[in-house]
Amino acid sequence: MNLPLLFARRYLLAKRKQNAVNIITGISIVVVAVVTAAMVVVLSTLNGISQLVDTLYSPFDQDITITPATGKTFPRDSLNLAAIKALPGVERTSWVIEENVLLRSGGQQAVATMKGVEPQYLPMSGMPGHMYSGKAELEGHTGPVVILGAALKDALGVPKDDGVTQPLEIGALVRGRKLGKLSPGAFEQRRVAVAGAFTINMEFDNQYLIAPIGLAAGLLHYGNDVNALELQAKPGTDPDKLKRAVEGVAGKAFTIKTRYQKNALMYTTNANEKWFTFVVLAFIGLIGAFNIIASLTLMMIEKRQDMRTLSGMGATSRFIRLVFFLEGLLIVGVGTVAGLLAGLGLCALQKWTGFVSLQDSVVDAYPVEVMWTDLVMIFIAVMAIGTVAAWVPLRSLSRRYLVAGG
Repeated sequence: MNLPLLFARRYLLAKRKQNAVNIITGISIVVVAVVTAAMVVVLSTLNGISQLVDTLYSPFDQDITITPATGKTFPRDSLNLAAIKALPGVERTSWVIEENVLLRSGGQQAVATMKGVEPQYLPMSGMPGHMYSGKAELEGHTGPVVILGAALKDALGVPKDDGVTQPLEIGALVRGRKLGKLSPGAFEQRRVAVAGAFTINMEFDNQYLIAPIGLAAGLLHYGNDVNALELQAKPGTDPDKLKRAVEGVAGKAFTIKTRYQKNALMYTTNANEKWFTFVVLAFIGLIGAFNIIASLTLMMIEKRQDMRTLSGMGATSRFIRLVFFLEGLLIVGVGTVAGLLAGLGLCALQKWTGFVSLQDSVVDAYPVEVMWTDLVMIFIAVMAIGTVAAWVPLRSLSRRYLVAGG
């Protein structure tokens, strides 16, 4: 039987002569629980926001993107597409041409980014699930069609494909022409119909149109050249491992980046924000740990007669210190477990009911995503803070109340 733990447990649960000790002990447990629950809720919310941002950007940023190490374009036959498709972990691939173009419809015009892709890019990007109106397709009744961002389509006032007219005019500077020699023949133009409009986020909705790669290549005079090859990985594939495999096939003439590397600033900022928030909450927990110090101090004052009695029965100073140290750990442990359960309960309630809503956003409620690694990190951090708080009063106060030589 662990006698120090038995004494500590009885001291925690027993009624005390001084009601203030009970109150402060209860406050200590509540403070630890509140800080722990706050950590769970805030970190889970940051996880949810990070995943939401990833979801919003993923349609245009595939798992792996291959671009030339130098220059802007490269011939398709300079990359061994068959070997890349044969790599384990590769689900789909699409050649990509991306360039700024001028759009006109009626009296309206706008500068946009045209992304020329192959038909399989549409399922790669999950485009059918992002359609605001119309269909996710690149071939219509009158030939090639394009898909516009919803805001871009509204700004131009362009109608959907009616199977007869081609109301959208796309203009682009002929490849190789210098700005100082502009002439009426410097621009290439195409008229196309609009298959529909997608909505992902405000940036993409105002900026992008998706076009067939053949249309983009002809408009920009790219011939057999492209800007990139984008790869979709199979579910469960390690993107970094797949990147290394692609590098082995592509060689040094190409730059290979994962989705996270393409948006390194965004993901790094999210990660830093999460760690900064964790540190701030841990600091708040450290301040709250003074309640534990106060609770143990009052308890040692109240139990000084018990300490002398135990010392007279042969208990060592180390034994008595261990009793109160375990008492402090029990306070922290109870508060931490209660806080974890409360935090998980609030996250589950938010996920199921969305009781904390977001106005005028892409989602109706704050997204939450609980990660078990966060729970482990929170448990370790709070217990470490509590351990320090439980040890502080023992080094000084116990000398005042322990019988000398006990």
